[in-house]
Amino acid sequence: MSHGPVLNINIDEAMKARPIKLDDWTRKFLWSFVLIGITTFIVGYFKFDPAYVWGVYYTNLVFWMGLALGGVIIACIFQIVRAQWSPPVRRIAEANVAFLPWAFILFLGTYFGRNTLFPWARGPMPGREWWMDPCFVYIRFFVLFSLLFFLMYRYVRLSLRSDIGLLREKHKEDWIGVNYQRLTNGWKGSDEEIKSIQVKLSRMAPALIALYAIIYSLFAFEMVMGLDSIWYSNLFGGFFFVGNVYMGWAMLAILTVVFSSWNSDYAKTVSTQQLWDIGKLTLGFAILWGYLFFSQYLPQWYGNLPEETQWMLLRTRGIWMPLSYAVLGMCFVFPFIWLLSEDLKKTPWALSIVAMVILTGVWLEKYVIIMPQLMPKFIPLFHFPFLEIGFFVGFLGIYGLSILGFLKKYPFIPVSHPMTRGSIDW
Repeated sequence: MSHGPVLNINIDEAMKARPIKLDDWTRKFLWSFVLIGITTFIVGYFKFDPAYVWGVYYTNLVFWMGLALGGVIIACIFQIVRAQWSPPVRRIAEANVAFLPWAFILFLGTYFGRNTLFPWARGPMPGREWWMDPCFVYIRFFVLFSLLFFLMYRYVRLSLRSDIGLLREKHKEDWIGVNYQRLTNGWKGSDEEIKSIQVKLSRMAPALIALYAIIYSLFAFEMVMGLDSIWYSNLFGGFFFVGNVYMGWAMLAILTVVFSSWNSDYAKTVSTQQLWDIGKLTLGFAILWGYLFFSQYLPQWYGNLPEETQWMLLRTRGIWMPLSYAVLGMCFVFPFIWLLSEDLKKTPWALSIVAMVILTGVWLEKYVIIMPQLMPKFIPLFHFPFLEIGFFVGFLGIYGLSILGFLKKYPFIPVSHPMTRGSIDW
């Protein structure tokens, strides 16, 4: 990653620029996606096998919730490492927090499909009867996700307070509203608050990453690995929470390219430097994902333990084998080869292509992890993928509306952040 001063941002222009607006056509398009998703669930609930319906729903929940969490964690990473190139893309990463309330509601909806999804919901697990009691499991994750999502919300809100406070000092007529007033309640002035806020953010970020790793690992162990009552992998939690950040880099690349083409003011703040650094970090996480993938496979292969190999054989032999190899190719082989080129990392369309391949591959990874446990002898995706397409675009619609709804209310770059002015002094 580059460490020298690489920004060429006109702060005065950026402060006068309006947030990224959501045009009516895009809004209607995304709302139509949401309606497709709702219709898909209603039709699927009455017409299809419950295992198919809840399996695809859960696949998309795990994918989109993980993507949003990964985006917020990237914002924390920027703060910790003081990435001087990051201000043009930091707010996009923070915008992922807007999807988390919807992810929380959609997660709670899986309670109604618990008997279909989880063996521990259909009967007690020997030795873990009280811990894996269905009501206790959902109460536990209700509390844990509430804590994690709330702290992420507080982190992003603190970042926004610094920007809105400064903007209301300089251009108050453009930032009038109850939301902005609440955000800057008790504002003591930019000279006193901005540096203080950066210190708080720098303290919160490592704690937030550690809390995320713990809570999401527990979720991966109990509510994803727990789809099989026998199989286990000690690395599964790490594989899952690292995969979320990997997705976050890919989506950050796509959104940066898209918003640069939509908004000329935002485009002035972004250069090939940002694309190059995002591409390098995406390559790094592709290698890390491949390492964790192989680190789980290798001991299960040479150990040849029935309780571990039966899970692996189901996915690497027979009808599920092509999808499993597609996941490896799309998440590791193709990105690794493609992103070795500096020119391709700096080219918007090329970086967007590899990012879309990665996101598709990670979605298939969740599908291969979840669906064989529910439908081991049949792959609906290869026949009539009505639910897969319907649920995916439904979740995409909610995610898109959340991101764009956030960005239309707040400045597209952190105008108050010292690094936007090329300084790491705080």
